[in-house]
Amino acid sequence: MRIPDTKIDEILEQTDIYQLIDEVVPLKKAGNSYKGLCPFHTEKTPSFNVHPDKGYFHCFGCGEGGNSISFAMKYHNLSFPDAIIMLAERCGVTIEYDQNVSQDAKDIVALHEELILDSRKYLYSREGKKALDYLYERDFSDSLLEEFQVGYFPPRVDPDKYVRKYDKSVLLNSGLFKEGQYGLRLMFYDRVMIPVKGVTGKTIAFSGRTITDQQPKYINSPETEVFKKRRVLFNMDKAKGALRKMEYALVVEGYFDVMRLHENGYSNCVASMGTALTKEHIEILRRYTGDIYMLFDGDQAGYNSALKSLATFVESDTYPSVVFLPDGEDPDSFLSKHGKDGFDDLIGSKKDLFLFAAEVVIKKSKDFNAKLRGLDRIKELLMIIKSPYRKDYYAQKLAVMFQIDENTLRKDIDISAAKTRLRRTGESLEQNRDRRGVTYFCERDFLAALVQLPEDVSLMMTEKILPEFFNDKKMSDIYKKVLDVLQNGDNINVLLSTPDIAKELSPVIISDLNSDLYRMASASREKILANSVKDTMNRKIKDSADMDEKRRLLIEKFNAKKQTQVKTDPED
Repeated sequence: MRIPDTKIDEILEQTDIYQLIDEVVPLKKAGNSYKGLCPFHTEKTPSFNVHPDKGYFHCFGCGEGGNSISFAMKYHNLSFPDAIIMLAERCGVTIEYDQNVSQDAKDIVALHEELILDSRKYLYSREGKKALDYLYERDFSDSLLEEFQVGYFPPRVDPDKYVRKYDKSVLLNSGLFKEGQYGLRLMFYDRVMIPVKGVTGKTIAFSGRTITDQQPKYINSPETEVFKKRRVLFNMDKAKGALRKMEYALVVEGYFDVMRLHENGYSNCVASMGTALTKEHIEILRRYTGDIYMLFDGDQAGYNSALKSLATFVESDTYPSVVFLPDGEDPDSFLSKHGKDGFDDLIGSKKDLFLFAAEVVIKKSKDFNAKLRGLDRIKELLMIIKSPYRKDYYAQKLAVMFQIDENTLRKDIDISAAKTRLRRTGESLEQNRDRRGVTYFCERDFLAALVQLPEDVSLMMTEKILPEFFNDKKMSDIYKKVLDVLQNGDNINVLLSTPDIAKELSPVIISDLNSDLYRMASASREKILANSVKDTMNRKIKDSADMDEKRRLLIEKFNAKKQTQVKTDPED
């Protein structure tokens, strides 16, 4: 569903970026701007800058930057439309959607809400007695079932009600209906229906849990326009407030586990959608808390699940703790036997996942050779740890655990890391051997001016400037997007809500707040044209085999350079 450009402009004008960010990052006045500790990386000295007069933020530490929309997307892990909706609600702007764009997404959400109501009715009807008895046997109260909007659909549900109200494409695209020999039918029949909410509380999918011997035990909605399971954590809509208050996230494996823990006061509990935790999941959790506790079954399958997740965490620069239930127990049974105090003690027995992986390697190693092979696997992860303090800590621990000399281990890590860097550098040079390697400041300045000038002026500035004129491939790619927006008459502010573009341009925008944008764009435009002519000339000189032709081209290049120096200052 497309949000009109005029509404995006209105929302950006009405949103006070200082208030938006100050709610989550304490800001202090610093000249014409405000400073605070960056919410996107760990730092002790503030490098996060907010400029309310222009509506931009930028961190000089990690490079993140953009406007109010990009901040809402990054910090609250929202899609572009959801960020717009959140900001619109804050400033009281009513959104009117372009009905001809992605209407299916809007209808799928409406369908979900209707299915929740119907499934709740079925659960408490005569047809739902078996499902309700099952839930009561598991000691789920009516109030808990209401809070999570748990429902049920019997084996035979007449789809005519939905067919009359929604296009067939909506029903099929939702993944909840399938067309067979006798028409459409609901897929999640004879299952307990558990709604899955997005961060904003919108129902984006369902999980159906069998109450019979059906296989598989759980069926989730397929991915749709509104549901991407790699980015969704069950109960995140309820947990996000508790995560900051309790200062850690408790990640479990099942939806019912989440419900039981939530009922017992662990509102910071979430679960992935039947998949291993992804980088996107970790990114979501880190928006709200720095500590993640993974709760697993205390059997071999639980150990394997924990170990498989380690690489993903290290690559995300995140180091969780793991908690293992006693063998044969789940959160439900453990809480019934030991109560909340016992569960708190269990949480207190958490282990560092990185060191746990090392323990497992040692226990499985039958001799020293096997132990060294296992250490090599652990060492690969140790090499990519960013924090020198954390790397130092783990190196000390590993040396003791593997009974090896710490200095030898450190030298091995340094040598291996150096070899890896050299290999990657060689690969990078090989991949980029045909690209021009010079980056000109004027290219970034030109783009930063374009996204701040009125669209008609920016479009005029792009005349005769081709993407191929940019030496920096990243700048060239951004320029292509700018051209698309300007030529289609779209809103340029949408680009500054795109994380990769915002990150590249925000430092220039922040540093040139008081610049004459038209003059900056004009000067940068001339430099880009001059650089393009110079680079073209250099290639011709290099490729020419005739000495007379080389001499003529050198003279031509010299004259062109003199003319350029008259027009503009030379490029730094």
